[in-house]
Formats: sequence, structure tokens, C-alpha cells
Amino acid sequence: MLRTALILALSTLALTSLAAGQGTDENVIVLQYAAEHPSDNARLPTAPQLGDSVPDTIALQQVDGNSTLAYFYYNGEPVLVDLKTRSIVRIGQ
Repeated sequence: MLRTALILALSTLALTSLAAGQGTDENVIVLQYAAEHPSDNARLPTAPQLGDSVPDTIALQQVDGNSTLAYFYYNGEPVLVDLKTRSIVRIGQ
């Protein structure tokens, strides 16, 4: 019973790690593109935080061939946004 629980826990940990790493390469590509193609800083009432929803008034910059992530700049740093939910997934380099 303990062995089964341990195997289940390790399997869950492995799957969680794989799922978390799936977007990593895509994030790097968009970050590299954003660094090479900076945009004007967006005006927001408060500093962006991970998970925040980005208002429709903020223009997002898209990378050709990428339909899942976009970016905008805030305070000189790129901010990555999930296009489906408009939620912030990464801030800065």
C-alpha cells in the first residue's frame, strides 16, 4: 500500500514537472523576440503581477507563428501574456 502511494506520488510529480516545462521554449522564443523588438511602455494603474488579466486597452505585440503568447512592455521590461486568457505569465527577462 505504501509502495503504491509512493509510486502514485512520484508519477504525479513527474507529470506536473512535464506540464510546467512545456511552455518554457515558447517563452524563451517570445522573450528573445521582445528583446529585439521592444515597444513603448504600457500605462497601467498598478504594476503588473503574474496572473493578472491585461485590459483590452493594452496593445499586445504578437510574434509571427505564435498564437499562444504575446507581449507588451512595462517599465522597460517585457511582460508575456497568454493570448487565450490575457493573463500575465512572465514579467521581465
